[in-house]
Amino acid sequence: MAVEQNPLEQIPQEENIKVVPEAAMEDNLNATFEVEDDGGVIVDFTENAEMEAKGSVAEWFGNIVEELDEEDLADIANTVIENFEADKDSRQEWESMFERGFDLLGLKLEQGSEPFEGACTAVHPLLIESAVKFQSKASNELFPSSGPVKTQINFMNYQLTEQMPEYFDEFERMLFHLPLIGSAFKKMYYDATVKRPKSEFIPIDQFYVSYYATDLSNADRYTHLIYRSPVEIQRDIRAGVYEDVDLPEPSMGTTTNFGEKIDTIIGLSPSSDNDPQYVLLEQHCYLDIEEEDELLPYIVTVEKDSRQVLSIRRNYKENDTNKEKINHFVHYRFVPGFGFYGFGLIHFLGNLTMSATAAMRSLIDAGQFANLPGGFKAKGVRMVGDNDPIAPGEFKEVEATGVDLSKAIIPLPYKEPSSTLFQMLNFVTAAGQKFADSTEQVISDAASYGPVGTTMALLEASSKFFSAVHKRLHKTQKDEFRILARIDFDYLPIEYPYDVPYESRSVFKKD
Repeated sequence: MAVEQNPLEQIPQEENIKVVPEAAMEDNLNATFEVEDDGGVIVDFTENAEMEAKGSVAEWFGNIVEELDEEDLADIANTVIENFEADKDSRQEWESMFERGFDLLGLKLEQGSEPFEGACTAVHPLLIESAVKFQSKASNELFPSSGPVKTQINFMNYQLTEQMPEYFDEFERMLFHLPLIGSAFKKMYYDATVKRPKSEFIPIDQFYVSYYATDLSNADRYTHLIYRSPVEIQRDIRAGVYEDVDLPEPSMGTTTNFGEKIDTIIGLSPSSDNDPQYVLLEQHCYLDIEEEDELLPYIVTVEKDSRQVLSIRRNYKENDTNKEKINHFVHYRFVPGFGFYGFGLIHFLGNLTMSATAAMRSLIDAGQFANLPGGFKAKGVRMVGDNDPIAPGEFKEVEATGVDLSKAIIPLPYKEPSSTLFQMLNFVTAAGQKFADSTEQVISDAASYGPVGTTMALLEASSKFFSAVHKRLHKTQKDEFRILARIDFDYLPIEYPYDVPYESRSVFKKD
């Protein structure tokens, strides 16, 4: 098993005889001096340079809230909240479409009462089946058993599989949301509380982008909606992530309409009394703070209800003359659309799933009426006992003296389920499955295609859709790994040892 080590801790060195002259101690407190056998002295400034580099990075990206006055902080907080509300309002109709689309997943068990009690409530599995198939294929494609990073130095594979245990679970969650919605976001950042890089999947209802953005790199702003419990807030404050300010009592049961819809479908509800949450807006935007008449990239975190600014950090490197924004998010797209967000299966198969569901429910209801028909009975005819439906093989007594039952009881002319409707259901289902994934259909019909070469050519043609999607995912995953490499370069020591099965290795900062 790999052994995780804290990357911020100084790497232990072998014990050597060290002589530290007083003159050297005055100027180089962190320098080490090793006496060689021939009487020479080796001076090692590595530790000193490394500590200075870490201190410089920590200071540059530190929280500058204390450097601003209350009036400026209030203006920044108001700007952040107004921008967030504007971005949220700009996509209300877009979100409501998914709220309707989630009903087509069939994840909730319901008892039908419309148009009659006991009506069929089954949902055709076309949409959820396509999403689960995509998740399974993409997971094997993008996260093979040997690790997702193709490199000669497998330190990053060690990180993603051992040091960052949450990566695979968050990646799988992303792969379920992506095919349905069309867009999914991942966040890769250095977590000061656990002293290591961390990967997080961001649900679509917790990430808002400015209306005119075409991609994350040129977006004027984007906001990550963060929920934090009082315990987590205090932990982040102790770690120096946020400024220690007076916060009010957290909100009770705070969530978005989007999140409420998902909770309703899967049968969850927040316990507001026992699990209060603070709502934080982490907005990556441009502000004019330190330079006159120049907007520079910053990361501002505001507590939404109290409008308290918890942190303001520079979001560009100190030695970058262009002052380009550092990106901590990646945007996975299923199929690129007309604007910033991608298209998903709810867009492509939503209407087909609604049609297939309606046809399937009609067929099932028609079969129920054909098996247990209802009808009319004359007013003078009285059933002995209750009016429960007659079970198979059951006879009930009827009080109808001198009345012809064939005329007193008239069943409605219910028909058997329509064969035409059944054929239409098959057509709609086949059309949806063909769009989502025609590979399995090719395999099932392989015997009728003839030669093996013909079947292989058809399989290759049918897999082009998934190949194109996987290509886009590989590109975005590469961007995510670049963020991880940048974090490693900023926070790892010059040499960092790590253990893998059967051997010990080291990764260097320059790698």
